[in-house]
Amino acid sequence: MRVSATQRVTDFTVAGVFLVFVFLLVIVAHSAVTGALRNAGLQGGTALLISGAIVFGVVVGGWALYQGYLALDRRRADAERERMGLPDGPCCVVWRGSGEEADMPWALDAPVRVGFPMIARRFGIEGFAIVDFNVTPEGQVTSVHCVDVWPAPIFYEAAAAALKDVRFKARPGAAPRFGPSFRMPFVFRIRGAAKVRDKGKRAKRRPVA
Repeated sequence: MRVSATQRVTDFTVAGVFLVFVFLLVIVAHSAVTGALRNAGLQGGTALLISGAIVFGVVVGGWALYQGYLALDRRRADAERERMGLPDGPCCVVWRGSGEEADMPWALDAPVRVGFPMIARRFGIEGFAIVDFNVTPEGQVTSVHCVDVWPAPIFYEAAAAALKDVRFKARPGAAPRFGPSFRMPFVFRIRGAAKVRDKGKRAKRRPVA
């Protein structure tokens, strides 16, 4: 499984590095264009003015294209979110691959309701947790433990707390065996569609209450 999750600090760092790169690129481009114009016979002041206008136009045009790409990407994400029926805000995606259904003799008695960690919501941090658990003959969840979590344990704690209230019921015609454990990934996202891929399997997604 591969989960794409981001956090605001990472976005700020990437943005800072990008701005420094653009600044250096503008300086180099301006010097190169000015030198080429001077070699073409233009005077120093005129060459600087024309060079500045060219570089400015390229930067503004590039920024406009970048903003256009971001707007298009947001529209695609919002369209995907609406198609999935996800709310426009912090929620948790409870994902189980369709190929695992045959190996899971239990069905959820009600949707899993997961609370988004308040501190993570406040700072705009997304993440995921993969939880392993057993199911009792009464359909209750026991022996919950963390298989993987990122970027902080609070996401596992939220998933584990939600599983305490979960009840399962045997699928029609299934004969549950007591002993094997089951895994359930939880993807916590802020906006748009959570990006989850697992060899082409479709995901079942349930929003936070």
